[in-house]
Amino acid sequence: MDPLNDWIRAIRAEGVVLVRTRVPDPWGFSVPPRNAVVFHFVAQGHAFVRRPGAETVELRSGELVLFPRGSAHEVAHSARGKAMPLDTFLARWDGVVDSDAKASTLICGQYNLDQHLALPALRAMPPAISLHAGIEPGHSPLRNTLRMLSDEVEAPNFGNQIVVRNLISSLFVYFVREWSEASSSRTGDWFSAMRSPSLARALARMHESPNYAWTLEELAREAGLSRAAFARHFSTLIGEPPHTYLTRWRMGIAAQLLEETNLRLAEIASRVGYQSEFSFSRAFKSVRGVSPIHHRRAASNPG
Repeated sequence: MDPLNDWIRAIRAEGVVLVRTRVPDPWGFSVPPRNAVVFHFVAQGHAFVRRPGAETVELRSGELVLFPRGSAHEVAHSARGKAMPLDTFLARWDGVVDSDAKASTLICGQYNLDQHLALPALRAMPPAISLHAGIEPGHSPLRNTLRMLSDEVEAPNFGNQIVVRNLISSLFVYFVREWSEASSSRTGDWFSAMRSPSLARALARMHESPNYAWTLEELAREAGLSRAAFARHFSTLIGEPPHTYLTRWRMGIAAQLLEETNLRLAEIASRVGYQSEFSFSRAFKSVRGVSPIHHRRAASNPG
């Protein structure tokens, strides 16, 4: 019963490669705000990452920067290098392999998470996070994965695209794991809540039984806390009251059922704790911004 495992499964952190190229100086591109977790990995060479109101960060071989909330930024060969729109850069450089020994090898992409389910965790992270592969093997699974990704990008072989895609997906899981484990030295965020035995029990019960009509008293009992202490502790760490979180979780599960099944709305409503199709539809539109029917239509016709 691990709520973090439930969360990782639910948000579906599959990586999508946006840029994969070996490009000579000068180069640069700008990334507009995106509803995704964006990353840039330098397999060889260097890159400078700029974002409004923050110091420019230099990435060297084996380093990666992650934007948990997909904020706008620029990536270029130098601290003040020009940056063209991402679409223009892709049309010119994506998939190019330059023989210049000083060229930089980049792999950039995004994780198209379910933003509604991921929001409490993403809010707990800074706008940008830098990671380094390290020198010694065995330093950590996260850095080992970065090293393998670097090797795979620099020396492509049979099945390379499949390997890269799987490494990128694994990379996110390892990143979340390390960030969560580091929460032992932090307090007051979603990850420390996941490591809190009392809150973890309540979260796990919500995750595994979204169809149950949970009351605040029952959730507090699962946590082993008084009603007032549980509500206060939950809201402080998670960033929202227990039933707001529960509704967000239920609507995330409902969205997946709408996308992947032909279940009737009444049956989906029952699976996520609503006795009527009307009350479910109203809650879904309130949380997700569209009606269940429109969500299903959009999922079946993404174009």
